[in-house]
Amino acid sequence: MHLPYTSMVLSYILIGAAVSPHMYPDRVGLTIVAYFLGLGLSAHALNELHVNHWTEALGKRELTAIFLIPLLMALSIGTYAVVYLYTLSNSVVPPLVLMVFIVLETFFLFAYNTDAFGGIFHSDLSFAFSWAALPALISYYANALTITIGAVLVALAMAATAGIEINLSRWCKDFRRRKPLVEMRFSDGSQEAIGTVQLLARPEKALKLIVAAVDLIAIGLVVYRLSP
Repeated sequence: MHLPYTSMVLSYILIGAAVSPHMYPDRVGLTIVAYFLGLGLSAHALNELHVNHWTEALGKRELTAIFLIPLLMALSIGTYAVVYLYTLSNSVVPPLVLMVFIVLETFFLFAYNTDAFGGIFHSDLSFAFSWAALPALISYYANALTITIGAVLVALAMAATAGIEINLSRWCKDFRRRKPLVEMRFSDGSQEAIGTVQLLARPEKALKLIVAAVDLIAIGLVVYRLSP
């Protein structure tokens, strides 16, 4: 798992639930478990199967199992939620809306992590939408059974935080993959001796602060909602 991204996704779920008119612990819990399985485990395993990034300790068989089993479990939770909403509302609209959300999230799980369709969906915009906006909106809808302008704006704000995170992260990774930096040259001819570690110190600190901010906002909102 990429823990910073996973914790942010789970925080988006808490934020979406916390700003909804009603917050049902069982629905929030199931949404968290489904996303932990689907994006926390399955998506990262699929990405690792497609392009090796992090580990050689796990073979294709193990990664395939970590991809398939959590995904099937997450989809099972989604199926249960669809049936539950239909039984609860006695209408096809709430389960149909939730099903559309589930299909969208599953599509981006595959399209983003496999560079499908020529890699058009492996972009910062797709990441921000599928890893931030959708989790917040799905969580909000699971509790409120409606989508409001306020919920959309909150989802867009969460997408912005994810956009900052992925942009800075890719910028830092690009420098790490290059040969070590030794100096910077400016247009006036002046130079400054600086290494890659020094150059990345501030943006990497910013990455950690973004994760901490999102997580703390989520926890704070939940505590506020649960306070008497």
